[in-house]
Amino acid sequence: MFATERQAKIYEMICKNDAVSTSKLVEKFGVSIETIRRDLLEMEKNKLLKRVHGGAIKIGDMKPFIELQQRHLSREAEKSTLAKVAITMVNEGDFIAVDSGSTAIFFAEALKENFERLTIVTHSLDVFQILRDHKNFDILLCAGHYMKNENAFYGMLTIEMLDRIHVEKSFICPSSVALEHGVCDYHPDLCMVQKKLIDIADSVHILADNSKFEKRALMKLCDMKPEYKYISDNGLKEELKTLYRENGIKIIT
Repeated sequence: MFATERQAKIYEMICKNDAVSTSKLVEKFGVSIETIRRDLLEMEKNKLLKRVHGGAIKIGDMKPFIELQQRHLSREAEKSTLAKVAITMVNEGDFIAVDSGSTAIFFAEALKENFERLTIVTHSLDVFQILRDHKNFDILLCAGHYMKNENAFYGMLTIEMLDRIHVEKSFICPSSVALEHGVCDYHPDLCMVQKKLIDIADSVHILADNSKFEKRALMKLCDMKPEYKYISDNGLKEELKTLYRENGIKIIT
């Protein structure tokens, strides 16, 4: 098989699966690992893919910003599934922080249905309103400037309150997740709050449905760190999960 033909097939695999591993390509095409590496290098130069440790990923598109109301009505099944996975990371009596956004709304509903006693810190008015009537939940709403279109609080007052708090676990709901670009979101003011939620926690949990992986957004929250827990739904492709795992990132579905 000529290199151009092989590279065309590799590109088809990338488009279909979002990622390919070097070992799988060696097995599929019956060539040496050096040959595959040369193929991937040439394809990267032609901007057809992005090489990472253990293989390559599709070049991530910029994920368009969508208003909260519309986000809440999209991918409901995926967010519900994701939330059910995320609550397995919570123990009765935990002190946790919960981000804002549509995924956080599904997570809050799951917390309400499955726990009797929690302390919850949030800057999301949606999360607060879902959990406020639970008789055994202790809720700290970190208020400040109000962002109406995201139904969440931000600014120095919010940050100063969070500076006085420490939690066991933070649950962050970003707009995009990518090996090269890290964990990203759109609103600079809310990103400052999200970064603080990461700082005040013993462990960090990133909640993202499958549509958010290998995408880009405007503001970087943090790098992809192996010690963080990444939680998604069952729609995430196995090839992508395998390549993330080879780069030290475990995705829980």
